[in-house]
Formats: sequence, structure tokens, C-alpha cells
Amino acid sequence: MGGPKFSLGNARDDLLRGGDDWDKFSQFWENLPLDPYMGDGGTYRRRKYSAISYDVADGGVRVIDQDGFLQSEEINRLNGGITRRFEPVDQALLDTAVFRRMLAHFVARITADAPDGEPVAPVRRINIHQHRIVATDRELGNPTPEGIHRDGVEHIVMMLVARKDITGGVSTLYDNAESPVLTHTLRNPGDYIFVDDRTSKHSVTPVQVAPAAAEGHRDMFFLEFC
Repeated sequence: MGGPKFSLGNARDDLLRGGDDWDKFSQFWENLPLDPYMGDGGTYRRRKYSAISYDVADGGVRVIDQDGFLQSEEINRLNGGITRRFEPVDQALLDTAVFRRMLAHFVARITADAPDGEPVAPVRRINIHQHRIVATDRELGNPTPEGIHRDGVEHIVMMLVARKDITGGVSTLYDNAESPVLTHTLRNPGDYIFVDDRTSKHSVTPVQVAPAAAEGHRDMFFLEFC
């Protein structure tokens, strides 16, 4: 199969070219509720989740089931095996120019990279995750408490929305034998790692609150193409 297939970039540079679209998008991380399903007892993660269908031909977006998010225990050793129900992503976020451009951009890349003869689905299921990982002087924030893992989908966009008053949060990609192939820190808003989940695994180091700050956070946006 070869090594992991991935690329790095910045969505603000690749897709937006200035304007105030980013501010309209990033504001949606200010009202995320606490994740109540943390198997380690942590109170450091806030999140929302929705699943959508995306029509490749006309760009149509439709929110589909809200039956919850389920991963196997094999995929997620910490929180797998149960259906987790989260507050859905705001419809207003789904209507932003940033979100629509991201969908079109990454679907086009997936389609272009498909092997010859591989059928391209006219409608894609996409899982959308908003995360805020909070660090305080009492608790570290752990972006990947399940450890080295894959998400069990086809492709993933892992994009930084904001970093504030934290250290850490270093991402590592591994091949399927869990040998590291990339160590990289998402530092600037819009920085992303785009990865073929079938060819790799990943992890992120914990985040600590920066000296002299009472609290810090790392905001992330994930698109999972199923």
C-alpha cells in the first residue's frame, strides 16, 4: 500500500484570499458545550458534531441523521463502543463561505486523486466535528486521549481554527505499523493536515496552559469523508 498519503496547507491561503469570511466562521467555537463522554474523566474537551450529505454535482448540503456518533472499540479504545450524542453544528456555520469552499476544495482533490477506474460517489457522507481543547493550571488538555489511532474513514481534514495561551499540541502521523513519518505543529489559523486515513494513523501531544495565563485553548475543525 505504501506510506501515508497526506499534505499540509493553510485554508486561508488556499481558499479565502483575504476578507472577513474567516471571522464569520471562527466565531462558532465560542459556544461549544462540554463533551460528557470522556472515558478518562476529563473535562477539557468541548465539541459539536453533525453528519451531512454533499452532492458533488451541485454542491448541495443536507444534514442527515442525528442518531449520534459511533466508533468501534477497535478504532477508539477510550470512547468507542457507545453511541455519543452531541449538540449539532450550527446551521449558520454550514452556510458560511469558508465551509462551502472547504467542501468543494477537498472533494475535488479526493476526486482528482482517485485511482483510474475507482468509482467516485456522486453524494458523499461527511462527518463534521468542532473541538475546543481547554488547558488550565489544574488540567492538561488532551487532543487525542485515545492515543495513536485512525478514525476509520477515508480522508480527514484536520484544521486549526485558533491557538490561544497554550504550549504543546504537536501532531504526529504514522504509517500503519505505527512508525512516525511526520511531526508537525499547526500554529496559524487555517493550518491543516489532509490525510488518507486508510494509509496512516495519528496522535497529538497534550496542551498546557502558557505561563502567566489562567486558561488556554486549541480550536480544531475536522471533516471526515466516509
